[in-house]
Amino acid sequence: MAVPVLIMGPSGTGKTFSLHNMPKSGYGLIECVKTMLPFQSDKSFARTKNFGELQSIVTAYAEKYPIVVVDDFGYCITDIYMRGSWGDEKQRDQFEVYKEIAGRTYRFIEFVNDLPGEVIVYLIMHTDTDSQGNIVPATVGKLLNEKVNIVGMVNVVILSESSGGEYRFIVDGKPPAKSCGAFVESEQPNDLSIIDAGLREFLGWTA
Repeated sequence: MAVPVLIMGPSGTGKTFSLHNMPKSGYGLIECVKTMLPFQSDKSFARTKNFGELQSIVTAYAEKYPIVVVDDFGYCITDIYMRGSWGDEKQRDQFEVYKEIAGRTYRFIEFVNDLPGEVIVYLIMHTDTDSQGNIVPATVGKLLNEKVNIVGMVNVVILSESSGGEYRFIVDGKPPAKSCGAFVESEQPNDLSIIDAGLREFLGWTA
């Protein structure tokens, strides 16, 4: 059974940069909107915003790599909204758009949970703030935020932060960050290889 992990943070806080120490042959990368990495690398990656294509690519990558990174998963959600709200694919009943967003997101995370093997799928997203001041994933529609609740569907949520030009990850102690006790310190370096090693040790998986 695979494990979905949510990495959230504002733009410029090192979410994608955290891949810089990862061996390029050790993970599969899917970029949902960007066309280049924020560090020097000749790492090749797939690119799609379509949920169907995304699921197919993740399936293929999970058979080849122990790590799959989807960056930025939020744009797959945004793509449904934009296509259903404007242009040739605009739907008359806008509630149908929100139902599709919620349904596809829910089923995708369930799909990740059901992947075989010791695979961790990192879903990178931007953050927003709800009406109560809570940090939440930047998504579209109350149906997804309130009924599906992406944060509630995963066991590990990592927050990316930056201060004074330094990046860091928060893995516990600041909602919605949570890691099931996988890490002793609530603050970790901005390095996905360290995060992944810690999670695999906690899970009892081979490195």
